[in-house]
Amino acid sequence: MSTLINSWTEKTRLQRLGLLLAIISYGLLYPGVMEPIMTLSASVSLFGLKTQMFHETRSIWETVETLHQLGYSAVAVAIVTFSVVIPVSKALLIIFTWLKPSPRRWRVIAAVSKWSMADVFVVAILVAFFTAQATAELEAELLTGFYWFAAFCLLSILSGQLLAQSQSASE
Repeated sequence: MSTLINSWTEKTRLQRLGLLLAIISYGLLYPGVMEPIMTLSASVSLFGLKTQMFHETRSIWETVETLHQLGYSAVAVAIVTFSVVIPVSKALLIIFTWLKPSPRRWRVIAAVSKWSMADVFVVAILVAFFTAQATAELEAELLTGFYWFAAFCLLSILSGQLLAQSQSASE
């Protein structure tokens, strides 16, 4: 505990803000993955009657489970890897590097960050959402999980920028 306190007092305000935002962002990751992210509804109109063909609400985790059950395990593994495993690994690396700083470890974090595709995943969800909104027979609704996950992405990117900027300033 004294190592953590000493490390905290030795850092600049920018570095401390970067760490705090990183910690907060990873607190947002769990609800972002587990809470429902989107509801999709499809209907068809025949002879003036509208019949709902499809109505489904899913979280990222439920989507991964469904993909696995349907035999798309590679896609499920890719989603979990890029939106959960790599961000969590990055968080652990940030904490370890915070406690025992090293320029090499910061370079590893920068390399790992490039493989985190969480932000790309959010863009893909938005594309699906707007595509569904543009189709008359398909409706989409963004739910709380999307906003949790998007907040995670934004804070994670911001904290990464602050930590990288403060690290390059100290070298």
